[in-house]
Amino acid sequence: VEVPAYAKLNLVLEVMAKRSDGYHEVRTVLQTIDLADRLTFHPAPSLSLRCEDNSL
Repeated sequence: VEVPAYAKLNLVLEVMAKRSDGYHEVRTVLQTIDLADRLTFHPAPSLSLRCEDNSL
């Protein structure tokens, strides 16, 4: 399966108040454009997930 991953332009980015979780609220206006990457997916015989961070 091939699908496009369209680019987007950030026309407005306003970083607002810091939240209690340490992240900030943001306000943004995005515009898609005709530039895109093409993502290709192939079926796999199995699924595996690996993480080298032992704290997870």
